[in-house]
Amino acid sequence: MMGVWALWLLLLLCKSSLAVLPAKPENISCVFYYEENFTCTWSPEKEVSYTWYKVKRTYSYGYKSDICPTDNSTRGNHASCSFFPPTITNPDNYTIQVEAQNADGIINSDITHWNLDTIMKIEPPEIFSVQSVLGIKRMLQIKWIRPVLAPLSSTLKYTLRFRTVNSARWMEVNFTKEDIDRDETYNLTGLQAFTEYVVALRCAPAESMFWSAWSQEKVGTTEEEAPYGLDLWRVLRPAKVNGRRPVQLMWKKASGAPVLEKALGYKIWYFPESNTNLTETVNTTNQTHELHLGGKTHWVYVISYNSLGESPVATLRIPAVDEK
Repeated sequence: MMGVWALWLLLLLCKSSLAVLPAKPENISCVFYYEENFTCTWSPEKEVSYTWYKVKRTYSYGYKSDICPTDNSTRGNHASCSFFPPTITNPDNYTIQVEAQNADGIINSDITHWNLDTIMKIEPPEIFSVQSVLGIKRMLQIKWIRPVLAPLSSTLKYTLRFRTVNSARWMEVNFTKEDIDRDETYNLTGLQAFTEYVVALRCAPAESMFWSAWSQEKVGTTEEEAPYGLDLWRVLRPAKVNGRRPVQLMWKKASGAPVLEKALGYKIWYFPESNTNLTETVNTTNQTHELHLGGKTHWVYVISYNSLGESPVATLRIPAVDEK
């Protein structure tokens, strides 16, 4: 009889030593998708045996509790679970605890606490207009529709990112909007003249740590201005028999000028350094022009112009033939 008892005890001890509880669920994270669901995720370990999970919640400031519905419970590697209306209450504070169970037993995660205002995620805004404003230079006015699925009482914070169409580098500006108008407006200033910009918006309730996705990108062009300026250079050629010296002038848009900038024409004037009364003027639509100068030192000035005005003057000194 003692032998049977000893054998039974030995088997019990062996079974206990071989029992492996599931790993404790860690890294619990929850997001409140406004008026859609409350979803929690966690990091499950690779379990030795089949493990299933249960998510336990308290809500209504601790007065109510429930468990994630069976058909939405988390098993295996699918480490998430969602609660849906009408039991989504806001504002509210929830507690979440994840229970892991296998054939050998149960283990619970730490209890986590969630203020819904701080984990709320809403839809992105919808930009419907990116335009310049007549008479206001280097500015684009962005207009968008406030997300329908966003609390009317919430102040929304925004990030506006923008770049020129030929650049991969985004710049960002942050601001808040306290009003609840459906159509919102922001004036983006300090831009380059007559330049195409790509813009996008994202938003979040002021207290939330989660941003919406980025809106669809939209393109707008700032107003045109008078030309930015010219880079001017020359090629000196040997003097001819009559003493006149050909000078080939060439110019292009100055570095930093808007990509879209176009000039209607160019004005050139030049004179001997010793006598400004001998000034001569030439108009052209080309970006090169040949002058025939005497052997003395000359000064040359070139501007570009469009319908809005003239560029700053580009200046060039042509040295005398005998100057070293």
